[in-house]
Amino acid sequence: MTLRQWGMILLTAALFGSSFFFIKLAVADLPPMTIAAGRALIAAMLVAAVARAFGAALPRPGRDWRPLVVVGILTAALPYALIAAGQTRIDSSLGGILFATIPLFSLFLSRAFLPDAPLSAGRIAGALTGLAGVALAIGPGALAGLPGQITGVAMTLAAAASYAAGAVYTRSLGRASPLVLAAGQLLVAAPLLAAAALLTERPWTLTPAPPALGAILAVGLVSTALPTLLFFRLVREVGPARASILTLFMPVFALLLGTLVLGERPGPAMFAGLVLILAGAILINRPRRAGAR
Repeated sequence: MTLRQWGMILLTAALFGSSFFFIKLAVADLPPMTIAAGRALIAAMLVAAVARAFGAALPRPGRDWRPLVVVGILTAALPYALIAAGQTRIDSSLGGILFATIPLFSLFLSRAFLPDAPLSAGRIAGALTGLAGVALAIGPGALAGLPGQITGVAMTLAAAASYAAGAVYTRSLGRASPLVLAAGQLLVAAPLLAAAALLTERPWTLTPAPPALGAILAVGLVSTALPTLLFFRLVREVGPARASILTLFMPVFALLLGTLVLGERPGPAMFAGLVLILAGAILINRPRRAGAR
């Protein structure tokens, strides 16, 4: 890859990773479902407009939308809601680290629903390493924070599992346009989250401060729409396997923003857990040698 492409990977990872920072700012003044709905609505408008501008045709209403509904719920609606709810209970840096467990959940779900998915000794070692990293990152401090912190940890891990399930399901869709999938999943998630926010949080009664509104705008545009478009640009240029490298850098940027800007103080165990989770992800995603099983 060229230096420019590596720069795009780091930029995209930084933008995706900043979502935990902006959500942490927003939850100080707004309820989680409203944040998730705002994020999805803002991102859906921009990504759908770009998809239309580039001639990416969305499916007609009816049966063709069913796969997009599944993808939208698993990769956007549920993760956005769970991450925002989790950020009311845990630091943004820990949230970013826990969300990096997506490759671990993908491995387990692939084996369960895609019988032909390869399972090697290296991938098993990666899964065990990643699980050890999760346990280390959470640490005994989470147990001391019952029920709040452990609930936030569970919500964030559930968000990662949901996203992984959506990614595994997407593999069954064949050669669907990535840009259509991105626009479609956001167009599905946005009304679902908006309806949930209207029913449960009565957002019209809220009076958020300008920083919270700015944080929602930022998480929708800066942390969701823009990196989504950059990611699909990368997929076209370097292929999906190389583009997915950016997921290894996302928790690093979440950790940096939480520590340097929000003043969070992750302990040594959290840093060690991050290293183990990333090492596990590398082992899981490492290309197989010819003839390997």
